[in-house]
Amino acid sequence: MKDLLSSIAEGALLFTFIFLLKRIYDLTDLLVAGDATYLVTLKLLSSILPTIMLLTFPMAILLAAMMVYGRLAQDNELTALQAAGYNSRQLLIPVVLIGAILTALLLWWGHRIAPKGLRYFDSMAASILQDTATAGIRPGGFNPLGDYIIVPNTIDDDGIMHNVRMYEHSGGRITTSISAPSGSISYAPIDNSIFLNMQHGNIFQVTEQGRRMNINFDRFDFSIGISGLLNKLAKPSHSENKLSHADLLFTIKNPKPDDASMARWWIRCKIELARRSALPFACLIMAVLGALLGIISGRGKRSSCYAMTIVIIFSYYVMLNFSESLANSEMLSSYVSLWIPNIIGVLIAVYFYYRTVYV
Repeated sequence: MKDLLSSIAEGALLFTFIFLLKRIYDLTDLLVAGDATYLVTLKLLSSILPTIMLLTFPMAILLAAMMVYGRLAQDNELTALQAAGYNSRQLLIPVVLIGAILTALLLWWGHRIAPKGLRYFDSMAASILQDTATAGIRPGGFNPLGDYIIVPNTIDDDGIMHNVRMYEHSGGRITTSISAPSGSISYAPIDNSIFLNMQHGNIFQVTEQGRRMNINFDRFDFSIGISGLLNKLAKPSHSENKLSHADLLFTIKNPKPDDASMARWWIRCKIELARRSALPFACLIMAVLGALLGIISGRGKRSSCYAMTIVIIFSYYVMLNFSESLANSEMLSSYVSLWIPNIIGVLIAVYFYYRTVYV
């Protein structure tokens, strides 16, 4: 068990680092645009760690089981233990115990901690975007914001802009020009919108038919939806991944909506709830499968174990994605389809166990 735990820690650190490298690459645009500090960057990465751990621990325990039991077989220690009276079932007790503990931990982790981490990630990304949308606007410069370009002459310390010009562009041309002596800008993270207030200004617009309109106003308030900008910069997960367990249950307990978009959301919530229940059991399955593969192969070298781990986990997640596709198309129930990779893993483990014990 000591060897298993140390090998699990080694694999978890390595695979988590690999997943984090990808996330850092995805976050580059957001961090550069928001001029994020090292502390903010660490907070962002730590908020997505719980979700990454759901993926890396099955990989880590598979790697650890193959390495430890493969070394035991390679050094003929399994033969010595069996000669001393230990049967295969007894030899599998440590890895089964650790796999069961990790499965129980990840069940709680996936339902409680991982969604909170994703919600915190969104709030942090929105905070960075808020700085980009407000403090990030520079006086005297062209500041693109979605389909708009804001050009303030000066900005006070309290965020009031003076001699503001704003342009809306569409189809490669400027369609609307708004100018005002003063204006303010604020960001609403909940709505993913930026609210602008312009005072005593003028709107000049050219329609597609070539008509020109000139409107004077005393006060002009409008908002710019920037959810697309947030999605582009932060690349967040699907919204159902962030829902709490209670919210998912509340959603799927209601009848399936008639509206197509709401029905799709309802199906995705069912898939997410089933995935949170099925994925943690991969730890127990991979633990047993890795131990049996180590015993049968008789090899505990890191290189071969890493190669086998990558192949097995890749196959598992390909089957998991295929199962989610089946659930999305409603060809099978969400709970049935999401358990297909686990069922296949159990059948393979039973076959290897039969070979180990009876052949």
